[in-house]
Amino acid sequence: MGRLLVPALVLAFAALFLRSYSLPPAPDRRGGTVIVLDWPNRPLFGSPRSDCLGRPDSEIPIACLIGSVARSREGIVLASLPFCVTCHDWSQRLAALGRDPRAVAAAQARISRFGW
Repeated sequence: MGRLLVPALVLAFAALFLRSYSLPPAPDRRGGTVIVLDWPNRPLFGSPRSDCLGRPDSEIPIACLIGSVARSREGIVLASLPFCVTCHDWSQRLAALGRDPRAVAAAQARISRFGW
């Protein structure tokens, strides 16, 4: 039992740094899901849209979207997979938790005007 405890603790600690980031496909880019090891200062399932939902209405979201994608590439890439609809959906749901649904819908409408 003791032999399994140490590897289990090491895996549990490493899982704290595991992140998934999904970029939806669009005419100007190929979508995909990237699994990276990164600092646990971002949600487990991330996307550019979920990172930019809390921005003020006066701010143009394109800078946030581009910055979000750039930050997602800072970690150690473990796998690059095709676009994962489920991961992207989870990231949207996690980002909307505890927020005003009307504010989230308005932010998503602003973001979608830029093709995201």
